[in-house]
Amino acid sequence: MAESFLSEDANNAEILTAAMLPADPLLPDPWSGELPWEVLSAMIEGKSSIDLTSMPVYSREEAKEMVYSYGFDLDLPEDMAEMEAYFIEAVNFIEHRFLSRSIDWAAHGEPLPPLDKIPLSVTASRSVIDLLLLAAQKDHPNRPWACALLKVMHTLVYIQNSPLYKYHAQASETILSRFREVMLPENDGTVVLQGRYDRKLTLYAFEAKHHKPRESILIKLLCKKENVAENVWDLVGVRLVTFHPAQAILAVDILREQKVMLFPNVIPSRSRNTLIDFAHFRELYEGQWEQYKLGNVSLEEIQKLFETEDFVTPEETHSSQNPLSSPQYRSLHITCRQLLRVKSAGSFAETRFAFPYEVQILDKASYLDSKVGHGAHASYKQRQLFAARRRVLGRLLQNPVENAPPL
Repeated sequence: MAESFLSEDANNAEILTAAMLPADPLLPDPWSGELPWEVLSAMIEGKSSIDLTSMPVYSREEAKEMVYSYGFDLDLPEDMAEMEAYFIEAVNFIEHRFLSRSIDWAAHGEPLPPLDKIPLSVTASRSVIDLLLLAAQKDHPNRPWACALLKVMHTLVYIQNSPLYKYHAQASETILSRFREVMLPENDGTVVLQGRYDRKLTLYAFEAKHHKPRESILIKLLCKKENVAENVWDLVGVRLVTFHPAQAILAVDILREQKVMLFPNVIPSRSRNTLIDFAHFRELYEGQWEQYKLGNVSLEEIQKLFETEDFVTPEETHSSQNPLSSPQYRSLHITCRQLLRVKSAGSFAETRFAFPYEVQILDKASYLDSKVGHGAHASYKQRQLFAARRRVLGRLLQNPVENAPPL
């Protein structure tokens, strides 16, 4: 008897046995015996699809089947129009952001653009089928242009069809309103974070990010290995700036206490602390707390621990997790999820899903440092652009930069 492939529940599962398989399943006809090792490596070993240098498509019919399985029926006018819109947006993006002569590429150690425009022979048809076939021709001089467009189009598809992007405005209002409720602006420009039981913490600044531009999302995803929109965690975000590093701990505790951030909703793998050595500070605080219980120190003296500048900085930097981040940038990052109730257009039915958002906490000195130099946000965005450009254009850039930051 042929062995079943699977089934824990034989009554409910579909049983597939070796005897029921066709003689040569899924093999191209004719099949030469050669395997697309690079593509298989990407699927099995976790390489990003936009880093592939080969396209195993052998006919117009197979290209159309691939697009259909990807999710677009090119026989439907609406699908054809949507795919053409991605094509046009990709062309405009590459020409505007990667080929622009308005940027002094050489001054930043980056290779000059090969052309001002993508060749018309590549863009004229606006056909994804033509791009796939061109990308499959290893020796065609325009093959790298087709590959570049496909990389950007693929990323745009995931942005456009992500529920995070679709419900971004609603999520932003729901999440940020919870933070606004506990923030009281003062006349001197500071903000008071209000806790319960008369607890409060004066912040140097509070900033909220309502919207992340589509182009900014695109550049960020083109730098990421996963390259899918669900892995953009900061479509919505807040930044709290304390006067002293250890006050970041107080800020988190007040947000927890006020149920603005719930600890079960924190994404553990996304927490990053390069601001203060938490274990060291906890040891100092608990030592003082024991002295307080013995009557040797006052509660006010304990609270002054949060105002000290004598603290230990973690050895880890954000650049150890994100090579494009500056080693000088120090902060506490926490990524949370907020369960949202949403209604689809034209429907009265509600659905729930978890929307991620990012909380950044910096002390005043780190915040001011982030405005200038290598740690500045503008410098970070520039490094992102350069990394995305190298990844998308690949060998079209004939003079790769030595010592460029890794992707």
